[in-house]
Amino acid sequence: MDLFRPDQATPIPNFFLAGSYTKQDYIDSMEGATLSGRQCAYTILKAAPALHKAAQQQQQQAEQQQAAVV
Repeated sequence: MDLFRPDQATPIPNFFLAGSYTKQDYIDSMEGATLSGRQCAYTILKAAPALHKAAQQQQQQAEQQQAAVV
């Protein structure tokens, strides 16, 4: 079943997984859940520059739409 366990990163933007059911060394244990949480945090930190850029673009678009309405 290890082949079917999901990674912490997902194809869905801004959606990450943590838990003992994800890919890590200590399956179904508190250690595994903790390790998975750390792996998830590192995955989020790696994605942070891209997430920050996307958030800035969304904010700019929202500001442009508000300016167009006024």
